[in-house]
Amino acid sequence: MIGNWQWVMAFNGTSDVIIIGGGIVGCAAAYYLAKRGANVTLLERGGVGSGASGRSGGGVRQSARVSAEIPLAAESVALFPTLSDELGVDIEYVRRGNLRLVESVDHIRPMQVDIKRQQALGLDVQWLGQAEVCEMVPSLQRESVLGASFCPTDGHANPLKLTTGFASAARRAGAQFVTGCEVRSVRQADSGEAVLETSRGDFRAKTVIVAAGAGAQKLCLSMGFDLPLANMRYESLITEAVPPLFSQMFGVAAADLFFRQTQHGSVHFGGGLVQQSESEATTPPSACENLQLAAEHIVRLIPQLGRANLVRTWGGLDPSTPDGIPIIDRLDENVLVAAGFCGHGFAIGPVVGRRLAEWIANGEKPQTLAPFKRSRFDSWLQTKWTPTGSFEAVLATEATQVADSGNGATGDGWRVTASRDTRHPSPEEAAGPKIIVVDPSKCTGCRMCEMACSIHHTHTARQTQVRIKVAYASDDFYMPIACIHCEEAYCMEACVFEALVRDGPNAVIRVVDENCTACMLCVDACPYGGITYSEEKDAVIKCDLCGGDPACAAYCAPGAIRFRAVAEAEWERMKANAMDNVGKLGQGLK
Repeated sequence: MIGNWQWVMAFNGTSDVIIIGGGIVGCAAAYYLAKRGANVTLLERGGVGSGASGRSGGGVRQSARVSAEIPLAAESVALFPTLSDELGVDIEYVRRGNLRLVESVDHIRPMQVDIKRQQALGLDVQWLGQAEVCEMVPSLQRESVLGASFCPTDGHANPLKLTTGFASAARRAGAQFVTGCEVRSVRQADSGEAVLETSRGDFRAKTVIVAAGAGAQKLCLSMGFDLPLANMRYESLITEAVPPLFSQMFGVAAADLFFRQTQHGSVHFGGGLVQQSESEATTPPSACENLQLAAEHIVRLIPQLGRANLVRTWGGLDPSTPDGIPIIDRLDENVLVAAGFCGHGFAIGPVVGRRLAEWIANGEKPQTLAPFKRSRFDSWLQTKWTPTGSFEAVLATEATQVADSGNGATGDGWRVTASRDTRHPSPEEAAGPKIIVVDPSKCTGCRMCEMACSIHHTHTARQTQVRIKVAYASDDFYMPIACIHCEEAYCMEACVFEALVRDGPNAVIRVVDENCTACMLCVDACPYGGITYSEEKDAVIKCDLCGGDPACAAYCAPGAIRFRAVAEAEWERMKANAMDNVGKLGQGLK
């Protein structure tokens, strides 16, 4: 007996447990189950580590995670120092910390707020100023860095070696691996077992773990479970071997770049703006743009890399959820699912695999997996969502912003821009023109909207010339400010140089740069704070709704920004709230 569940010996092609997916979670689960004496079969449609795990950035971190995930990450990181010996393979684990660099003044305050959140959860993380960061990493361009968060117990490892290391150890413990095997359907037999129809025949098991990465959503849907998963594409690049430059794992506050130096000396990095996709091929124009953005960004931070040759590039798909953390739960009597790791599953993969083995053996869900139940999305009020993807848009406190439902105002005097958010808009809302609607009670202060706006308009991952800004009234309250495209058009009335014109099917007011004299009469005339001045551009800038598909709304993971029509009553309420908020803009944007 093991716990309260006795393993059944394999008979007539039946296993105790079948795992679908040969990534880090599946291989770790196979290893820990086989160690417990289970008869385990792992089915993988490609090769072991051929999906997101083998293509991962390799970060082993607890920092900059959503609060619910930090305890699990801390438990997993504690396993890494002994995994090389346990698995019999050098996983190239380096524990020299994780630095999340701040390159913009606007990011200092939200980063410091987020550090306080993580410290309150018991994580050893701290703020480092510019001098401290550059002393720690002399290869960084001093002028490009204003500070960083630093977690000394974070690190990085070789993702493919760890994944294949778990697979090899699982095989030695008795697990069977069947590669080149696509699972087409999973159904429950009258005998109570699960029957898996695959490209290599049928398999049967008492328990099935779906850890299929990018294929999980489609497979679960075939079983009748519509999980809120989307495959987000990211890009990776690797240089030739160069002399040692740094030993830490790096990310940036703008959430568009990661990098580390491998044991071999190559620098592995990636970035750009993650986009929904089903292809890993580095061929779409958007992929090439992301490669260019990542290369330019890392050279701006580490100038020595401007002389290094790129060896290869590759794309990967990260199954992601609306709230930035995975779904680890039971689907039915036979099937467990572990999916939607949002680009940061490599570090927690080992402990997720171990906890899944414990769950199957003992028959009870481990408490550390409680936050990852699929039912948490039952009341998710969004019609369109985009996951946080590989680079963690959700940075700031999740629970500090509470709107007063009685009058729409918060305790510090800021008012909620949109007081309701429904899955299905009313007929009145659906009939009207679409605008950007902001709900500050959902804003995490991550500034992903600013980055998306910048990349869309200027093809740079820097918060310059953005048409939407996140204003901070206090450490506990912040909100995106965007043009609400009022019908009164105060800005046009104030402009005497024909620098503002109506354009496009929505008759959006846009700026004609060549006519703009930067007199800023329109800025003063706007009562809602939605039009601003750019010193770099020497002109005013104003939201143009991105031609009908606003980047800020598309990349707002928590759903604070939406692009939709509103009813007349809500429209009037939005304008009143915006007028109340505009007085705080000067303070909030400093």
